[in-house]
Amino acid sequence: MVNSPSEKPLSSEKNRTAVVVGGGPTGTLIALYLAQAGWHVSVYEQRSADAKASSNRRSFNIVLNRRGLKALEDAGVQLPPDKQVCITGNIRHTEKDSILRKGFRTSVSVDRHTLAQSLIAEGKNRFPDNIQYYFEQTLLQLNLHDKTALFQEASGQHEQTFDLLIGADGISSTVRYSMSSQLEGFTVRQHADDMMYKICNLGLAEHLPGATAEWADAFHVWPGAEPVTMAAPPSADGVIRAVLILPQEGEITFDTIRTEADVSALFKAKLPVVFPNLDQTGFPSHFVQDLLSQKAAHGGFTTMCNRFEDGDCVVLLGDAAHSIWPSLGQGCNVALESCRIFAEVLAHAQGDLSLALPAYTAARKPDTDAVARLSEIGFGGNKRASNPLFKAKVSTLILMHKLLPKWFKGYALLQIGNADVPYANIWQQAQSQEKQLLGLFAIVVGIVPMLWITFQIIHKVWL
Repeated sequence: MVNSPSEKPLSSEKNRTAVVVGGGPTGTLIALYLAQAGWHVSVYEQRSADAKASSNRRSFNIVLNRRGLKALEDAGVQLPPDKQVCITGNIRHTEKDSILRKGFRTSVSVDRHTLAQSLIAEGKNRFPDNIQYYFEQTLLQLNLHDKTALFQEASGQHEQTFDLLIGADGISSTVRYSMSSQLEGFTVRQHADDMMYKICNLGLAEHLPGATAEWADAFHVWPGAEPVTMAAPPSADGVIRAVLILPQEGEITFDTIRTEADVSALFKAKLPVVFPNLDQTGFPSHFVQDLLSQKAAHGGFTTMCNRFEDGDCVVLLGDAAHSIWPSLGQGCNVALESCRIFAEVLAHAQGDLSLALPAYTAARKPDTDAVARLSEIGFGGNKRASNPLFKAKVSTLILMHKLLPKWFKGYALLQIGNADVPYANIWQQAQSQEKQLLGLFAIVVGIVPMLWITFQIIHKVWL
């Protein structure tokens, strides 16, 4: 961990109090930004202070691209080198080949718990007088009119006053629920993904079929056969914890995978390259038992609020404001980027919350709405990316960009990790490319009959 290049406050916010509900990456990062601006911040987290690292069975590393990394850097944060993996590329495992490619090379893989704990350590180290962390605290009641929050802890209840309250308490946000019940005209829409996942521990990367030394730091994808796919970011300990993704409904779901024979049939039919010698070697020790004993986790929700704030005292950040489906791998990146942008808007408004909060909604909502829609299109570890039509679209756009770069831009979603390109721009470009593809299809459909008619005429004339 290192200190920020500058400890100079972004604006004069001394003696103002902020309450942050949620001690995950979003809550702990915004606490750093606020403390850097001179605020006194109290972070309240439901979990215990000694909560262990994410369970191998229920979680996997998150991948931070330039959006998330820039948000950390601007707050003066560097992750512990031994707790992160600088990704060397991506490997798409197919029956044809498993070649290391350039994707993800500017990204970092890190455990979510490690990220949050690193941000807490940073706050304790740099701002011991400005940030206080409270664990095993549950928000019971929020009164926006009186600017008070009531928390439950083991020893009882206590009330906390605030100038600003930030809801960073995730997809099932209590703060957002309180806003819905107290604010006229505040609306929320959530749309559930139809995919489910479980974690498959595949052991060390070096033990994968055909592995080379570079594989330990690569992002792995097994596209399988629709609707089955599997993906795995690298981890600091070298173990590959892959996410097995199946639909909620259909012929193949986790509900239909109940025995070792079912697991064997699934991998033989849909993911044969994972265990190519399954009949001879069988599954790794405890693999089947671990997979069957897990409860399948839901793919997630897109969350869209019509605004992120109210008045001059409350604002939502991260999943509480704008959760997305995991198919883009952008959930944590967009949350951390929102912290950076909120801090910039707050500084620009010179700490005036009545100006800063609505300005933040205006500045950020177009991008968070766009990334939610992009996640629903699907790109990555879900059935949409395995769809032949989806892959045909991507291949066609990449080819047309090479042939006619002035007319066809590079595939829009390949810019998803670029911190200099707003999500709204990517969405607009994706929509334009859909229209281009429809136009190209219409041209092809029109040309083929014309060519056939021309051939028939020439054939009759000459023969």
